[in-house]
Amino acid sequence: MPGLTREELVDVVRKHHPFTLASLKKYLNEEGIKFSDEELLSLIRQLQSDGTIKLSMNNVTSFKEYLIDIWNTWWFYLVIIVAVSELSLVISNAQIGAALFLRNLLGLGVLGLIPGFLTVLIVFPGEQINTLEKVALSIFLSVLISITVGVLLGLGPFFQPSSNIIVLTVYIILADLAAGYRSYDFLRKAQ
Repeated sequence: MPGLTREELVDVVRKHHPFTLASLKKYLNEEGIKFSDEELLSLIRQLQSDGTIKLSMNNVTSFKEYLIDIWNTWWFYLVIIVAVSELSLVISNAQIGAALFLRNLLGLGVLGLIPGFLTVLIVFPGEQINTLEKVALSIFLSVLISITVGVLLGLGPFFQPSSNIIVLTVYIILADLAAGYRSYDFLRKAQ
């Protein structure tokens, strides 16, 4: 059985641009390249030492440490910022100028993208599906979640913009924590 060569590894890295060791292993398997973990790690160290490739192989030991690494978890914080900003704009009843534009823009994200994006990350924490599938599922699930929340609030006297955004913000924060933990757990198991 021929082993993994430097050229094959460099080609896969340049073609797919993996972010983690787990995604690199997935791409190598998709290409039909056979390798052992020791062989892969040895080649990665060689290629990194001579500057041919750059991969992050940080060992994540705790969920807190994972969240502190802002470069890899920027989406976690962005989601919270968008949800809380939209909540404050709706509660303050922003109706004019830039505040109205921002309220509408953030509202599209909170109603049409973020809940589904987080749900997709909970179900598929790694890179099992491609970006186009993630976007399509995110939009579909966000609309479904937003409609469900609206219908449930409409059953009682709570069908108001402030009630709707409060429930969606709570869902987003809980789903964000769950998606963050699932991503951390996936990364920990991949290492």
